[in-house]
Amino acid sequence: MKKPPLHVLAGNAPVGSLTRSDVEFDGFLFAYRQGTAADGAVSLTMPVRADQYDSMGGLLPLFEMNLPEGALRERLRLQFAKAVPEFDDLDLLQIVGKSQIGRLRYSVHEGFSEQVPAQDLGEILTYTGSADLFAHLLDRFAQYSGVSGVQPKVLVRDGTVPDKLTHRGTTHIVKAFDPSQYPELAANEYICTMGAAAAGIRVPRLQLSENRQFLIVDRFDLAADGTYLGLEDFCVLDARRSHGRYDGSYEQVARRITDYVSPGALTSAREQFALMVAYSCAIGNGDAHRKNFSVIYRTPADEVSLAPAYDIVSTVPYIPRDTLALELGGTKAFPDRARLLRFIRELTGSKARSAELLEQAVAGVATAIREAEEYGRRHADAAAFVDRITAVFRTGTERVVD
Repeated sequence: MKKPPLHVLAGNAPVGSLTRSDVEFDGFLFAYRQGTAADGAVSLTMPVRADQYDSMGGLLPLFEMNLPEGALRERLRLQFAKAVPEFDDLDLLQIVGKSQIGRLRYSVHEGFSEQVPAQDLGEILTYTGSADLFAHLLDRFAQYSGVSGVQPKVLVRDGTVPDKLTHRGTTHIVKAFDPSQYPELAANEYICTMGAAAAGIRVPRLQLSENRQFLIVDRFDLAADGTYLGLEDFCVLDARRSHGRYDGSYEQVARRITDYVSPGALTSAREQFALMVAYSCAIGNGDAHRKNFSVIYRTPADEVSLAPAYDIVSTVPYIPRDTLALELGGTKAFPDRARLLRFIRELTGSKARSAELLEQAVAGVATAIREAEEYGRRHADAAAFVDRITAVFRTGTERVVD
């Protein structure tokens, strides 16, 4: 029996529908509703038009962008296997489509309201029990978690905020970390993010749990008036599916920034991107791939700017011979000062400004070192981790300063 179309909503207004192709295996079609205005476009790459968009195998990058991966995807597959025996990406999008990162929502009905269970964030931050708290969070929130990434994570709604100040959608991302696989990874991301902020990079607010196994991240795509903003990563903007996240170069991402960021926000976006890349190089971050950079906007007709930086970690403490996620100057080897400055100057057009931005990145790493050392003083059992990560930070700093 043919499955019904999946309605696509932008800002809670139905703008089109997704259907399976009748002639192409694993093909999906998207068509706008007649009369949809330009600001109802689902993507900067998909303007409103009469013709259908044909994925030609697999979902279009935009619709694939937030599909769960890893543990979250497997949990959903097992949870819905009986109800949905032929489980494909469109089925998965239907399950998590009512709660997504960004402004788009998906439903078999043209209208709906988000009704996510409330969660006391304080319980997560102070949890000391022996039961698997993340397994409990998966049970409650997996079907409300339209968020990508192999790392275990769910979207939750902060139950401590009065309902009159917010709707019933999710407000935070909760990330879980397996200490046996990547020791102190939660602290790693927290420390690296604090350093990024000190470097002048816009970042979301993070909270590290007392047991050091969870990070709670404020959703920066949630506006003060309770509406969700549009968010598109650089796989989508370069017409690549998620498996292409490690393909290409930072120079290509920079060109897409020029293509899609609004003129009034372009100088700031170029400098922010230069800072993000320089800081990633200095801290030994080998996971700054295409999906970890995004643009943000209210509607495609409004100003488009570079989104805050997220998922910032140092990977070299765990993978000593790690490389950059994307090429820089034709290679994935971590750059020296000269190669990094050439890249920054291509973005800024100024030799002096390029040197200033690199110094900002280095100053941010110095803050990250202090954060790591303070973390080590509070947690004596993390001494080995602190030694490794600060050594990586110092080596990275020396590489881009000399």
